[in-house]
Amino acid sequence: MTFMEWLQLAYAVCTSADAPPNWREIAIVANLTIAVAYFWIPLAMIIVFFRWKREIPFPWLWGGFVVFIVACGTSHIVHAFHALSEQTPYNTSMLNILIFTAAASLATAVGFTFIMPKIMALTSPSAALDRLEAAVAEATGDLEAALAHEKLLMREIHHRVKNNLQVTASLVNLHLRRSKLPDTSEFDALRSRITAMADVHMQLESVGARPLSVSGFCKSLGDKLQISHGRGQVALRISGPDFEVSLDHAASLALILNEVLSNAYTHGFAPRSPGTIAIELGRNAHEQTISISDDGRGRSGANPPGIGTLLITSCAVQLGAAIEWLDRPEGGTSFLLTIPRASDPPVGAAKSPS
Repeated sequence: MTFMEWLQLAYAVCTSADAPPNWREIAIVANLTIAVAYFWIPLAMIIVFFRWKREIPFPWLWGGFVVFIVACGTSHIVHAFHALSEQTPYNTSMLNILIFTAAASLATAVGFTFIMPKIMALTSPSAALDRLEAAVAEATGDLEAALAHEKLLMREIHHRVKNNLQVTASLVNLHLRRSKLPDTSEFDALRSRITAMADVHMQLESVGARPLSVSGFCKSLGDKLQISHGRGQVALRISGPDFEVSLDHAASLALILNEVLSNAYTHGFAPRSPGTIAIELGRNAHEQTISISDDGRGRSGANPPGIGTLLITSCAVQLGAAIEWLDRPEGGTSFLLTIPRASDPPVGAAKSPS
């Protein structure tokens, strides 16, 4: 048998039963019910689509499916009008299939209507992402505001500490001017140390909570000591890669640099003689170094260690650093400070100057 013959046989089987007397009314109602359900379902799908359109893949396929269902509903309206003038009656089997299709279509439409509120109540991923991004932006803004406030407080603290130290240095200077002591060198050194610590806080005031730049601080401190010691003829040169020290170590490093540079300006050169003080910075994977050398007359080893030497040694221990004094063969003195990197253990106690 051919394919067409099989179709004719199947049609004959389906139409062999007698048609009920009200077949026309049943066919019209069933077709109209299917059409209403077919129009109802796309309406629900369109609402869902606009609610979740950012998440639905292949929207063109979704739209094509809606057009397909609307077209099917339209065809059933045509069938309903065609049943008004149809002369060949629908038998029982055909009506049963039509009624089953109408019931299934209507149930599907009702099901869509029932779950619609639940679907609309769900949070779409895009909406959740928008809310998350808004929350992150708000939290970031709060953190930035808190950080700005913290920086402002840090600057204010450094500003007040700097002012207090400058007032202290001024008081020491005032007492020195009114005192009748024959030797005020120790008080001059005290004033210099206080001023050095004030310089640290002045530098930190400008950078907030960031670490202290060693190169910039050496330049600022060296220029001030050059003026205060009246050593304009002694040049200060700074070279090497810059690095930073934490706020916890800034004061200790400042006192060490102040003592070494003050010693070089005071004892390294004859009065009004020219010279050079060279500060060389270095760093590698394990340590950072500061080398201070001068081409003056060298350091006398006959004098016992004073307060400056003890202060340098104590501050070096706080840094976990090593210090070394050397007399240069070509003349002058060299001082080396070796500071371990933060990830490395301390290098041990500082070496006492020879």
